[in-house]
Amino acid sequence: MTTLDYLERHLPTVKAMEILAYLEKHKCALRITRPRKTKRGDFRQNGPHLSISVNHDTNTFRFLFTFVHEIAHLKTYLQYKNKVQPHGIEWKINFRELFISFGVDEEFKREPHIYAVAQKELLNPKACSGVNLDVERAFSIYDEQVGIHLEEVPLGETFIFKNHRYQKLENRRTRVLCLNLSNNRKYTINKAAIVELVS
Repeated sequence: MTTLDYLERHLPTVKAMEILAYLEKHKCALRITRPRKTKRGDFRQNGPHLSISVNHDTNTFRFLFTFVHEIAHLKTYLQYKNKVQPHGIEWKINFRELFISFGVDEEFKREPHIYAVAQKELLNPKACSGVNLDVERAFSIYDEQVGIHLEEVPLGETFIFKNHRYQKLENRRTRVLCLNLSNNRKYTINKAAIVELVS
């Protein structure tokens, strides 16, 4: 499957080709990767070599939001090199502008609730969309995985996350302190994480 074929799963052909032309113009390689635990996408600059990688995702809204996030890093680098903060005001402005100029906003408008949440996030986008619980909750409606959000698990209850059994200990602002029952260590996990409640 070509990169264009993959993008056409998430976007009309004209929009997919426009984005690929933008990347090609700026000599930025695009790679769709297997899902990674630590990140959904990244932009890299290694000397003259520019590249973007985005995790494969059947969820069109999450994929497109991540994809535009990374293209905004490219645009910001082209404008300012490494003279500004990675997720500073320049990047935030570019994220908002690209979301509209590539017509991604039109795809989100098909689902008014998703569009409203995305618009609110774009007012002050975070370094990672997963930080915003409202965004994750909205996107997860379109995920193929089955489960509940960690925030819905009662304190003290046991749940399974990424094949490990945990006990929920304490709610924090965006994360939850949990005890891994196999190694007795404590970890913080995003409140929006999809988990399986142990009955």
